[in-house]
Amino acid sequence: MYYPKYAMFFDFHTMKACPDVGHKFDAEKFASTLEEAGVDYIGFHAKCNQGFSYYDTEIGIRHPSLPENFDLFGETVSACNRHGIQVSAYLNCGLSNEVAVRHPEWCQIGENKQIYHPEILKNEVTPYMRLMCINSPYRDYFLSQVEEIADKYPVAGFLFDSFNAFRCVCPHCIEGMRKAGMDFTDSKQVKKFACMSAVRMAEDIAAVLRRKNPELLHYYLGLNALDNARIGSYMECECLPTNPVWGYDLLPAAARSLRLLTDGPVLNMTGRFYDWGDFGSIRTQAAVEYDLFQGLANGMRPNISDHLLPSGELNKEVYKLVGAIYSHLKQYDPWFTGAKTLAEIGVVIPIPPQEIPADRSPSNSAIDPAQTKKGVTRLLAELKYQFEIVNEHSDWNRYRLLVLPDNIRMTEELSAKLEAFMRSGGAVLATGDSGFDEDGKTFRLENEFGIKYAGAYPYDPAYFKTAGAFSADIPDMPLAARTSGVLMEPCEGTEVVGTLIRSYYNREWDGIYSYFYTPPAEDTGKAVATVRGRNAFCTFPVFQSYFKAASPEIRTLIRNIVEAICPDMMLKIHRGLPSSGRAFVSAKDKLRIIHLLNYVPELRGNMLIVEEEAYAKDIEFSLKLDPGFEVARVYLAPGKTALDFTVREGRVHVAVPEVSGYAMIVVEAK
Repeated sequence: MYYPKYAMFFDFHTMKACPDVGHKFDAEKFASTLEEAGVDYIGFHAKCNQGFSYYDTEIGIRHPSLPENFDLFGETVSACNRHGIQVSAYLNCGLSNEVAVRHPEWCQIGENKQIYHPEILKNEVTPYMRLMCINSPYRDYFLSQVEEIADKYPVAGFLFDSFNAFRCVCPHCIEGMRKAGMDFTDSKQVKKFACMSAVRMAEDIAAVLRRKNPELLHYYLGLNALDNARIGSYMECECLPTNPVWGYDLLPAAARSLRLLTDGPVLNMTGRFYDWGDFGSIRTQAAVEYDLFQGLANGMRPNISDHLLPSGELNKEVYKLVGAIYSHLKQYDPWFTGAKTLAEIGVVIPIPPQEIPADRSPSNSAIDPAQTKKGVTRLLAELKYQFEIVNEHSDWNRYRLLVLPDNIRMTEELSAKLEAFMRSGGAVLATGDSGFDEDGKTFRLENEFGIKYAGAYPYDPAYFKTAGAFSADIPDMPLAARTSGVLMEPCEGTEVVGTLIRSYYNREWDGIYSYFYTPPAEDTGKAVATVRGRNAFCTFPVFQSYFKAASPEIRTLIRNIVEAICPDMMLKIHRGLPSSGRAFVSAKDKLRIIHLLNYVPELRGNMLIVEEEAYAKDIEFSLKLDPGFEVARVYLAPGKTALDFTVREGRVHVAVPEVSGYAMIVVEAK
């Protein structure tokens, strides 16, 4: 199996109306340009979402303007291989518009009993016009194309797109559901069958590829991470952070979970553009490097996406950008290669995500798991904590602290595993509705947390004030939780972090008046959060609250609680690096490597932008040392510039004069 180091992906969806597909493409020039830019692996279209093939196919539909006897894909593979560059074949499975036009009987039919087309989508222009049904004869058609490419070309892998499980009630799917004993009139069962069908299709493709070459890389965009880890041979995170649908919170979450699911490569796909189909933009070097340094610090390999023009003409500015980025990144290869990212906190998010209806939530609030995941990732990252996102099957023994964010319900399996973790001395922080049983009626962790469930908190929004040591750096005033929560009565010996303050009235409409202004009133005396030994519970969904409005006092509340139940965290930033900065720790042999990233994504209109590196000076941090780790020297890579340091109380304290964008600090043992 090939392990890519510096990859590119070329988006090449060409409309039927394009008159000059491949007319100016020079495969040798293309390959030599890539080699000069430092690229060793590319993803290149064999078949696009318009249904056109770019190779000599006896099965598919060649683009009508592709020159006769010109095998664009084949020549690309040959030229790249001569220059030491491996190629992955891209094929779109779920979208194949020209095939759909010729074979409408192979199209998906939506629950409105119509084929997907622009009128149904209210004339919105999108690639998702006609969707292919993988339970129709299209299934064999597509599998035959996969086999054809695997036989004809010495590719290193395949990337399959659009395994999105859209609901389909075509005759083929209805027949399949009947055989499976499923009700095609039940929308949930239709969705379940669509997911099953996508997984089965991926499994069949994987079986073909394993027969051809078990060393091939293969990945299925649209499947969930666990299915991809089981069926495919590597992992890939597709994220254009400039698009708010992805944003700058998706990659940090994915990076902290994907690396735990595979022994194969993990690719970090970002773009030189702001969005797919955006031919006329080029992001700054700082913006792309922010994505890639963050991935590298988490064990991911860089993958920069480009749009190849239909004619095949090369955009020299893109390769200039890629060459500059990869030249910069390669200076750090001696430390990135073979390093393992360290973590001491596990954020538990079961797979598949739990779906909790609003009316069954103890706090009577709808908790969005996607918002919670982004909120917990952002909050913990701003605190510079070293954490990973784990599931119920992960090894929890490697962590000092587990976080159950907002809506983690306790199955029998999860409860037993959590109890074993606690017995071994691990700390636990649970928030919101976490810790309740699956029907939301019983809090299953009363003994461990020293609290008793007393019902839903009747006031929305909730306010709170902290007490004692938990008030450090928090304003002495009623603070907004921004959501409602639950009521918990502390048992004897349980420490109260702070109390809830009721609002004058709930935010609501009574038919005459809109109760928009809901100021805080008197203190209820009820706990907003509690600590019992090494376990803590916060009564409102902290992380969804932080996603909605990133209030620093919420973050500080979590910091104060974590320091109480799990003191002496691995990495502490004492000054200099702002909350927008990010920090990671990795290990390699006798080295501990600290990655400091200082960039500021900014929302400009509707677009999230990083234009340049941010500058910080006089940074001080300390790193907890393993027993027996004696520091010989500390330096700034790649130039190995010595940095001042002291060792005291089991921690190495380091002063970094300045950070502009990215800095790698290496602590070397004797």
